[in-house]
Amino acid sequence: MNAIEFQTTIREDGSIVVPHEYTDNIGASVRVILLSNEILKTNKPRFSAVSIKTSGFKFDREYANER
Repeated sequence: MNAIEFQTTIREDGSIVVPHEYTDNIGASVRVILLSNEILKTNKPRFSAVSIKTSGFKFDREYANER
């Protein structure tokens, strides 16, 4: 496997452009590794809260702590 390095920008449709000087030297199947120069901050939470209804469960502290 050969490595080619170049910088490009991501288009609005999510595609990237391989410079013309490399398109003749690569095949149809490639492996892509993206390294970003910037970190984007989003307001999306990484985890969401989980709510479980426990009204039908019987909890027994002694049973839970048995070995």
